[in-house]
Formats: sequence, structure tokens, C-alpha cells
Amino acid sequence: MGRMNFIRCIAPLLFAGLSAMAFAQTPDVPVYNEGNNAEPTAAIRDQCRTLKKNGQLLDFKKTDEQMNRKTCELKLASAGTTKLDSRDLWKRARKGHIRVGWFDKTEDEKELKVGLSGGYALTEDTVVTCGHVVSHEDDVTEGYLIAVDDDDKVYPITEILAVNLATDCAILKIKGGKFAPLPLSVDVVPGDKVVCFSDPLDRRGFYAEGIVNRFVKRPFLHDEEAEKAAGKHGKISDEMPVWMCVTNDWAQGSSGSAVIDAFGNAVGHVSEIEPVMEDPLDPKDDSEAAKKEAEQAPRGTVIVFHEAITAKNVLTLVKPKPEAAQW
Repeated sequence: MGRMNFIRCIAPLLFAGLSAMAFAQTPDVPVYNEGNNAEPTAAIRDQCRTLKKNGQLLDFKKTDEQMNRKTCELKLASAGTTKLDSRDLWKRARKGHIRVGWFDKTEDEKELKVGLSGGYALTEDTVVTCGHVVSHEDDVTEGYLIAVDDDDKVYPITEILAVNLATDCAILKIKGGKFAPLPLSVDVVPGDKVVCFSDPLDRRGFYAEGIVNRFVKRPFLHDEEAEKAAGKHGKISDEMPVWMCVTNDWAQGSSGSAVIDAFGNAVGHVSEIEPVMEDPLDPKDDSEAAKKEAEQAPRGTVIVFHEAITAKNVLTLVKPKPEAAQW
């Protein structure tokens, strides 16, 4: 049998197998719709319109007034000490994953649109995300902060409890949800296993396992972008966050998503990604044409650094909630 005939013979079997696998997907594992005809935010947008009509969404002008809040009082869950397998880690990460973003428009847009990044439940009714996620662009004319779970249910964010743009941390209050909190932990060292559940480039429910590479203290890589994120809230302070480099994959859209250890604790959250490219080729001569040719030559990626804000930075925003008096 020739090779082409062999391929034709097995192709129906392959497609039949793929079809069977699609219908035999394990229960409780979501299958996300993608493709040219998919409208992943349509249901979210409709819910946002209803919430806005009912006056339940937090306007961006009110969030501006709350951006100077530095700390809040919360009672946090104790860190887990039982190691979880990969399936249980995925379940824990997905349940704790709360997308955070904006239902907004700029002066050049006619309709409000949905734009989401990541976040994670800190308590039943609070969520952590990046400081740059809760900062809006200067040309926004109407906007509302929203939270969305992995089942596409929208929850109103009622207030910003605490934020630090210098360390890229924010804690938000949410109405209507009873989320599965992710405990915070600072007990993490290079070589430890970590996982991340996020939506890179709007690819929903992307679960990645990796390890911790190192820790480093430095300001944001892109100071201009950080200053832009500060918007009307003044210059970002010189305070430097502690970063955790990991091997997990993520991209734009993953910001704020939890980085979780093998015990189900949040040890940080996604903040930056830095691809390092090859240096340009040395020109063959000193002519302008040679220099231009060297600059335009294809350059490969040497390494991509994935860097998270550590849980230590988040904890600086939290004051332990006093226990109720015993009588």
C-alpha cells in the first residue's frame, strides 16, 4: 500500500477518534470556545450592561479616589501544608482564579468593551490583582471595574481596598461571590514546583507547571509603562518589589493570575514577561546601508524571563483583622 493510500485509510479513523475524545471529555473540565465565530466576551458584556443599568458597577472616577489606599484589614486563610497532585492543583488554581478588568470605552469608541486580566481570591469576597490592572488609560471616558469567574459569571467590584503601584499589587472588594480563597505563603525557594492558571493572549484556562528559578529585587523593567499606569495618581514611589522568576509560561492577559506552590498556596502573581533577543549583527562596514542591514537582520529569542510579584509584597497591604472580643 502506498503512503498516500495509507494516509487516506487511517484518516477517517483519526477523525473518528478525535470526535469520540471530544464527547468523552472528563466531567467538570471546561472546553473553551475559540475560533473565528466564537464570541468569548458576549455573555460577559450582556451581564455588564445589566449591572450598569442597575447601578451596581464601580465607576472609574470613584476608583481614582480610592487609589491612595495603602492597607486594609483582612483575616487570611492559613497556608496549606498538604502536598497536592497535579489534578488537585489544577482544580484549586481554577477555583481561585478570578479575572479582573474593565468594561470601558475611550473617546474614540462608541460602545463599552470588555478587557480582562487575571486575579485570585484572597478571601471569600476579596481578590488580588496587579496594580497596573486597576489603573485605567488617560483617554477613558467611561469605565467600570469588574470581576469574572472562570464560568463567565460577572461580579461587581465595589471598592479598591488597598493598592501599591510600585509593587504592582491591589486588593479589591467583590459583591455577590463566595470564592475559594488561596492562602498566601512566603515559604518558597528556587527549585520548588509552582503552577499558574491564566488566560494568556485571551487563550482561556491555560494551566502551566514549572519551577522557581530565583528571586531578585528591582524596579519595573519598563519605567515609562509603570509611570503611565500610575496615570493621575502621581509618580510611582522608589519602593522596589521582590520578584520571583519561574519557568511557567504566560503572556499578556495573564497579569494578576496566581502563582501557586505544590500545597495550593499563592506564592506570587504574574506581573511581567521579558523576552531577550539576540544582539544585532555587526555590520560588514561602517556605511549607513550596512548598519541598516544589520539592524533589520532576523533576530532570534535567546531567553524569555517570566517574573512574578511575590506574596511578600501582597502581605504588606494587609493588616491582620482584630479578633472579636470574647465575653
